[in-house]
Amino acid sequence: MPVLLLPAALAALLALAIPLAIHLARRSEAQPTDFAALQWLRQKPRPRSRLRFDEWLLLAARLLLLALVVLWLALPVLPGSADRTPVVAVLPGVSATPAEGTRAVWLAPGFPDSRTPEPASAASVFSLVRQLDAELAPGVPLRIIVPTVLQGADAERPRLSRRVDWQIVPGAMAAPAPVRAAPPSLSLRQPSGPDRGLRYLRAAAAAWTPPGQPPAFDTAAPDAPLPRPPRVLAWLAPGPLPATVRAWIEAGGTALVPQDSEAGNAADTVVWRDETGAAVATARPLGKGRLLRFARPLDAGALPILLDPDFPRQLAALLGDAPPLPTRVAARDVRPVTGAPAWPQPARNLQPWLALLIAALFIAERWLATRRTRAPAP
Repeated sequence: MPVLLLPAALAALLALAIPLAIHLARRSEAQPTDFAALQWLRQKPRPRSRLRFDEWLLLAARLLLLALVVLWLALPVLPGSADRTPVVAVLPGVSATPAEGTRAVWLAPGFPDSRTPEPASAASVFSLVRQLDAELAPGVPLRIIVPTVLQGADAERPRLSRRVDWQIVPGAMAAPAPVRAAPPSLSLRQPSGPDRGLRYLRAAAAAWTPPGQPPAFDTAAPDAPLPRPPRVLAWLAPGPLPATVRAWIEAGGTALVPQDSEAGNAADTVVWRDETGAAVATARPLGKGRLLRFARPLDAGALPILLDPDFPRQLAALLGDAPPLPTRVAARDVRPVTGAPAWPQPARNLQPWLALLIAALFIAERWLATRRTRAPAP
């Protein structure tokens, strides 16, 4: 049944009195005619009048036109009018012939019809599966045809609102283009004097910088202006943290400090260990930011991992650039499960159809009002 999203607009139905008043005011008026024999009558006859409408068809057209305009303003919609045709989604890279009576689409952005050319590649497979499940009405059968190996899978098995016919067929899916996250960027601050680990951090930042791009670090004196997050501050000065540096961390920054830096007595959590299990770095929250501290001096003798070829990657992971998760999985291991709530389906907007009906009725009303055979009264 249609419903109105703005029922208060029905108050405009009071305007139906306007055509009624116009037709009453413009109805045929009686013209008095003098008649000689009647002027000698002493008793004047009392005229009789009754409510009468002329041009009934024209009046009905105007009333209906005004009522349809008011109904259009009330935003009528038709809920529960979604397509109930079973859907077959085919992942690019496989060949399948959908059965008759189904709607076949490519499992690709926009879900184009499967009769169109095969898309070059698909985006995140599971994201598209979840989106398709959300766009279909509850209870509509869904069948998904995939190859034996999926590319671009995320870390969670899809949980849908319906049971899916997950059909695995021979085929190959194009591997998505590798996406490299932006490497972390260091702002190195070391006082004058002997090297306190600056060369190791600078070498690590140079190692994770993509070829052809500027180095992901800068070096300045401790009194230089502090960087803007998300650039990581490597504060290599010993002793207590300056108040400005502490305030910078508490405002949301991330700082990397040496073992002999002092930042209060709060307990640190070990977040990085070497292959022997010894602590390499610890972390603690500080306001909205994070304070990372090396557990040993930044010297190859005390911290041999500094010379490890994997040190740049592990340092990048510590600063937030964790290695990407694998995206190549077997289709049989990621079969969708049920349990997700069904998404509410949008109702069909009836305004466009009402607009066509209003236009047709307006043309009919104009024809009735201007036709040649119309009575000369209203």
